[in-house]
Amino acid sequence: MSAYVNALLTAARATLGVHEEGGKNRGPRVDEWNKDVGAALGSAWCASWVYGMHKIASRAVGVVNICPRTAGALKMWHMSAERYRRHLPAPGDVFVLDTGDPGGFGHVGIVELVTPDGDTVVSIEGNTNAAGSREGLLVAKHTWKPRDGKRGKLMGYLSLGPEEIGVPSLPPSPFG
Repeated sequence: MSAYVNALLTAARATLGVHEEGGKNRGPRVDEWNKDVGAALGSAWCASWVYGMHKIASRAVGVVNICPRTAGALKMWHMSAERYRRHLPAPGDVFVLDTGDPGGFGHVGIVELVTPDGDTVVSIEGNTNAAGSREGLLVAKHTWKPRDGKRGKLMGYLSLGPEEIGVPSLPPSPFG
């Protein structure tokens, strides 16, 4: 596993169990993730969480974060260049679902593990619940089959790690 994917999954695992507090789509960490992408407080936060995890991983290994800075799951897909899109999942990839909800909503999360055939994934997701909803209240882990369509139409996977796409390293800091 690459250093980037390891840092990404470590960051995601560290947030397991973080939950909303004080209202729908609110809480100290949830508000922090939404503020970081410029979303209104109380916005759905699965994509904000994904961006936050990529931000942590990018800093940990010293590369530019190319994860789209958005709170919109489908917007994240559309903002990502074709070269980042995949049909088969790998650990560290972002899955993107179109849930068919009015208003064009979707759901995203990070693939932690995948079976060799790519049929079953274990994912870590923000703004979900035990049933796998796209509008839940915590960061949780799910084991599921993306292609069965039960959680929504699978758009595909985004591979946003630097090894696959040649992301430049950050220059050394003059402050050490």
